[in-house]
Amino acid sequence: MIYKGILWAFTAVLFTGWVFTYDEDQCSDKASRHSCNWTCMLLTLQWPGSFCISLNNTNICKIPQTVQNWTIHGLWPEHTGHCCDCWPIFHSHLQDIEPDLSQLWPSLVKAKNYFIFWKEEWIKHGTCAGCDETMGSPVHYFQTAIKLRKLYDIDSVLKTSGIETSCDVSYKYDDISSVLEPLFGRNYDLQCVTDKKGRQVWVQLKINLFRNQTLGCHKQEQKQLFNTTAWLHSPGHPCPKNESIFYFPINYEQPHEPCNSSHSRQA
Repeated sequence: MIYKGILWAFTAVLFTGWVFTYDEDQCSDKASRHSCNWTCMLLTLQWPGSFCISLNNTNICKIPQTVQNWTIHGLWPEHTGHCCDCWPIFHSHLQDIEPDLSQLWPSLVKAKNYFIFWKEEWIKHGTCAGCDETMGSPVHYFQTAIKLRKLYDIDSVLKTSGIETSCDVSYKYDDISSVLEPLFGRNYDLQCVTDKKGRQVWVQLKINLFRNQTLGCHKQEQKQLFNTTAWLHSPGHPCPKNESIFYFPINYEQPHEPCNSSHSRQA
């Protein structure tokens, strides 16, 4: 009887050890399926005044009153494949930079609190960016995004150049490009959504970056593919160059119809 008990315990230990080993192998396997040899990143900024137009379910959108400027949609390494599911992020990791994140990288969806949104971005994109030493932890990844957002102060550039939000005034593609090119060169893509009246409404700006966080992309063949797929992570589409583009104000009461009634306001 004692012998059987010892045999059972030994078997249990072996089985438990196999389970732990199997889980670790699975985790390692997931981590190894994505490439650390990526070259390019997208810093994607979104305009809250137009974002809600892009959603199929307009009731889920909410713009906090504190959000008045362009926000971060994501910082995305390109052509990485599946990122690692085994690199945890905790709220405590981000507490020191949470004030900046809440202003510059908020969730605009009612049911998704800020940390859940940040956690999803870390798991999907940040763990791939973590291959680079400067983004090699959750806090470093989000610090990098904040730094880049502050560096590319699109709000000031637009305001200084006279491009302001309006429900009535539209802009030519070249008008916006002439303002952005001194800051970005040609390393960006404009994205629009189409509203109920068929108007092209500016919603996002995708900025093409090297892995070292400077503007551009290393290889021409990658850049060509990069530009043709730049809209894939987006709620919108490339802004047409031969149509007028609207830059709507933020409407906090009716975010999905920013130009409906007197509730709309200049941000």
